[in-house]
Amino acid sequence: MIKKKIQQVAIKHFYEYGYEGAKMAQIAKDLDIKKQSLSYHFNTKRDLFIEVYSKVIEEEILYIQNFFKNQSNISPKEKLLSYLKEITLRTHVKPNTAFLQRTSYSAPLEIEAFVATQYLTYFYTLKNEVRKVFEEETFSYSSDDCTLGYITLFDGLIVHLLYNTNQSLEYSLDVSFNIFWNGISPKI
Repeated sequence: MIKKKIQQVAIKHFYEYGYEGAKMAQIAKDLDIKKQSLSYHFNTKRDLFIEVYSKVIEEEILYIQNFFKNQSNISPKEKLLSYLKEITLRTHVKPNTAFLQRTSYSAPLEIEAFVATQYLTYFYTLKNEVRKVFEEETFSYSSDDCTLGYITLFDGLIVHLLYNTNQSLEYSLDVSFNIFWNGISPKI
């Protein structure tokens, strides 16, 4: 129970202050425990980060797989647009998702290799699920090319999400997705 509370508070601190700015003493203080008690569960900030980030990656991979599995009854266009809208919403309201996206785009050198390896697992899961969607219909480009375009759009929207307002993001998402979809749709 205490380990889960520690992880929740740590996610908040890593998200708000970054890896370097998060302090074990402050995490302990927010939990109303002594730093030594925190160190009993996690010897170092790095250990805490690694466990938290790994758990968040696992959660988000499961989310991706379930999302696409549960969207099997809608068109590829609706499915892909819905995923982009859902991930932007999750990043705003779910601390784990926000932590994952922010940390993955600005990992400090000390944990960069670990973050990159873990994030690639998440990234390849998303890429594989998106490719399956593009294999459902025929498009003007191959399913691999469409997947690459969609993932690039996804990356751009995540960066936009981290640095701009919600209103700006919604507009950018709608415009970008429509241009993308029109570009890959077969010409009649």
